[in-house]
Amino acid sequence: MYYVHLKDSVHRHHSIRTGKRAWLAFASTIFIIALALSVTSSLWNTSKPTAHAAAAPLPLINMPYFPNAVPFNQTAIFWFGTISSSTTYTDVRVGYSNSELYVDLRIVDRYLWYDTNKTAPNLNNGDNASLYLSTSNATNTQLDAHSYQFQAAVNGFKQYPNYQQAYTGQGTTWTAAKIPITTVYGWRGQGFNGVNEDAGWSMTYHIPFSSLKLSTPAQGTMWKLGVRIHNRDNAANTDTWWPQSASSANPSSWGQLHFGMQAYQAPKPGSATVYTVRNKLNNQVVNDGMVGGALGCGSFLGGKTNRWNQEGSQSYPGAIHVNIMNESDISDWDCFSKFYVTFPLSALPKGKAMVNAKITLYEYANAGVQGQPNPSYIQVGVVNQDWQPNSLTWNSAPTLQENINNIYVPTKSKPVIPWPGLAITWDVSLALAQAYAAGQPLRLVFYDTDNQYNSGKYFTSSTVADWDATGRPTLNVTLG
Repeated sequence: MYYVHLKDSVHRHHSIRTGKRAWLAFASTIFIIALALSVTSSLWNTSKPTAHAAAAPLPLINMPYFPNAVPFNQTAIFWFGTISSSTTYTDVRVGYSNSELYVDLRIVDRYLWYDTNKTAPNLNNGDNASLYLSTSNATNTQLDAHSYQFQAAVNGFKQYPNYQQAYTGQGTTWTAAKIPITTVYGWRGQGFNGVNEDAGWSMTYHIPFSSLKLSTPAQGTMWKLGVRIHNRDNAANTDTWWPQSASSANPSSWGQLHFGMQAYQAPKPGSATVYTVRNKLNNQVVNDGMVGGALGCGSFLGGKTNRWNQEGSQSYPGAIHVNIMNESDISDWDCFSKFYVTFPLSALPKGKAMVNAKITLYEYANAGVQGQPNPSYIQVGVVNQDWQPNSLTWNSAPTLQENINNIYVPTKSKPVIPWPGLAITWDVSLALAQAYAAGQPLRLVFYDTDNQYNSGKYFTSSTVADWDATGRPTLNVTLG
């Protein structure tokens, strides 16, 4: 297998005037007749008015800050696309430092293509990615001097500097520009341009704030971000976007990029009560499910070739044990695994002050060797769509609406830990406050940003036997 190291670098007025009395009289008569007809018509018309669905809210990514270099495994992560022989799936990691915006793309892609004209390549003749940034008004529907596009393409067995291009926008047009940025390219597979099959590629963007003529944005600053993956498979060309409804010349359709993590501002009630939500506790129903390679890197699918056709549509209803896992090596994408859980909030009393909310998962084991330093940073975020355990798959699962928290999760320190295992707790107060105010369930997804191998952390699901109920995912909500 050819290999290029995938570096862990680290959104009438209308009037009619006339002087003829006869016309006024005639108009009055017509008005009376029309009024009568409208009343009669309303009695005849029993159809309901057409309901127009509200546009889905744009995803919001809260970007962590690091004074110096951005660590790959502590970034915020979101994703889009699907896994199959002819489509692409992308993990996006973002963060920022005093000097730059950091964006890392890991793209699952079975066949890699590039333009072999290394002197003057046409980037669109092969697989490529574009980042779209707007650093000005988030409601702009047209491009302006603060709109940027950064395109970078697959470029064969080693990286060449001219397989990237920057653009600035005006109106609906992008114009090539000289903007100093750095991209780091990597790939895994057997070859290019139709020779055998591959596994995927990566592109890491280092965009200095000085190149955008800006100082370090203050925490709370909001930009717009769009991501487009252009996939070439032989003669077929397709584009996959984040957000799904984004377009290249409309910044208002791009996702929201928030500088810094958001903290929940809790009220200070005179008294407070803790409410516990857990599957089957007081007849509550908590649904959860895993997607991806499960605990065996998709080994049950019958080999590396089958993974392209099966893993994206594999579901695990009723799984007692679940895995949360990721890594930097894109060729191991069949090991990646996410965990979804939905907590009902209908048993909580209405109209209270939300003080805090915490969710606990119980880690019973991990990939690799127990107790060795192989920790993970596992992110919890919100999704805004319902799903069902029987049909939850990698390709059908909801994408991230907003990331909330990212915490350090160690390996188990001992081979055996008394039941229910190692308690790992995330603060989800911001997410709970939003769901509680909206009268919605709390819908969460867990994924991680690891770079190393054997990084999976194994947890107990809500379907564990009743005598093991204390090991089920548990939500504790404090209301005042």
